[in-house]
Order: sequence, then C-alpha cells, then structure tokens
Amino acid sequence: MFIRNWNLCVLVIFVIFGLDCFPDMTRKKKTENDWFKIEDVSFLSENKQLKMSLKGTIKNPSLESLEVYEIAEDSSEQFLWKKEKPLSLGAITLKEKIPSSGQSLDWIRKIGTSRKWILITLKNDNGLPTHLQTEVLIHESEKKKLRKEFSLEAEGEIIRLDGREWKVASEVNTNDQALLQYIPKQESVLYWNEMVTIHVYKVRSSSISQIYALLESGKKKDCPNLNWSKDFESENKIAYFWENSACLKQAPNSQVAKLFRGEYGVYNVRYDRRGKISDQEKAHWSEVLDKIPSK
Repeated sequence: MFIRNWNLCVLVIFVIFGLDCFPDMTRKKKTENDWFKIEDVSFLSENKQLKMSLKGTIKNPSLESLEVYEIAEDSSEQFLWKKEKPLSLGAITLKEKIPSSGQSLDWIRKIGTSRKWILITLKNDNGLPTHLQTEVLIHESEKKKLRKEFSLEAEGEIIRLDGREWKVASEVNTNDQALLQYIPKQESVLYWNEMVTIHVYKVRSSSISQIYALLESGKKKDCPNLNWSKDFESENKIAYFWENSACLKQAPNSQVAKLFRGEYGVYNVRYDRRGKISDQEKAHWSEVLDKIPSK
C-alpha cells in the first residue's frame, strides 16, 4: 500500500491498491498446454541478486527453448531470461537472475501485495512457438524479506505530518477495500494515542451520501450516546466529526474525517485521537486531511 512528504501520498494510495495493485482485467491466465504446465513462479534474492524461480512440468519431448518475459502495465514485454535445451520431460525447476534492465526494485519498496504478469514463450525443434501466461502475487511478507536483503526502505513506511514523523501501523488490501494506517513514530502499534487512516472503498456505483449514512448508522448502533456532527457537505465531499465519552466499556475517543470520491473509489480519510479533541485541534486536522490527494 509508504514516503517523506505529501506528494508521495499519491504513491501510498497506489500502493494500497497494490498494481502494483490493480490487475489488468483483460488478461487471462493460461498456465498449461500440450507442451508445458506452469506450477509456480516466485521471486527471491540470492547473494544480493534478484532471481525468479519457475517450477513446471515439461510435456513436449521436442521442446528447444523457454523464454520468460514480464508484461508491463502498457502491455509491453520485458525480456527476463531464456533457457535452452536440454529440457527433459517431467518436473523442472529453473532459477535465473533477472537482468539489470528488468531489475527495477521500486515494486519491492512499495508496501502491499504486488502483482506481476509473466509470459512464457516455448519453442519446439521446428521453431514453432506457443505461449503461456500467469499472474504472480508477491505478498508483503515476501517483500519485507527482499527489502531486508537489498537494504531498502519501504516507501510510505515513514511520512511527515504536522512536523512529526509517522510510521505505518497496518495495511490491508482486498478486492473490496484498501486500508493504510499511520501512528506517530514513537508510539506503539498496540498502545497508540493518535492515528491517521486512509481507507478506500473500491466501489463505483455507491454515492458518498450512501456510504456516509452506513458509517453513521453503524457507529451509532455500537454507541447510542455518540456525539456525531456533519460539518460540511457537497456533491463530492462530506466532512464529519464524532466523539464518544460514554460508550459501554470503550475508552473516550474522537475522530475528524473526510469522505470523498477519488480515482479508485470512495476515500475515507480520518484522524483518530484517544480522548477528547479541542476545536482548534479539530480545525487543524481538518486542514491536514484536506491535503491528502484522491489518486
């Protein structure tokens, strides 16, 4: 789903979606034919070199060569590596270094799941080609290992807000929504006092007012005594605030929030504080949240 200034918040949102985060819906997986079956594709690091591992099954005894490409977002093909005979029938595991021309590490820096489309071109002894392609998911847990191996800092891991540095507390990315949460650098993830959240609902048809109504009703159901106010409303944005002081066993909490439509859906950006928040602090955080881009 992290960054040193607000200009790179565009990248944060991009990271949350991770394609890095949207797959090309026009592409279709084809992982097997009469010549070859793709079993698994993964990325790893060995001796500070980025490599790709390909596991599969060779089904054609006349297979002469196997070429691997990465398909970019613009559908261009970036050659990665080639393996020539002997290519024997049966299970095979190939592990090859990715050349420098295809070894940009930017995707490793980006927090969240990355998706890559891999094209495999196979040729037989007559020079006839056939093609397979698959989508590879590289999860955040794998990317953390790669960042450690290459001594890379994750983009968005640290951002600067209100003169302070904030770190990522959590990130979530599903087909329906994406979530990125920051807390002050010195605070604990378990015992935070302040949090900034970028929450994206990946919807196209729902209106902002519909989502706002669901948020309000859901929160008031959990806390009937909630102090809730709508501070601003236009066709494209709703600003609101809530504060609880007597909700069952919940500790007092306050939230300043904005709801608006952006490039990838409806964005809910918010600032949470343990305890009460003053009018001056509320106005300050309302201005900060307004600076978060909608791309």
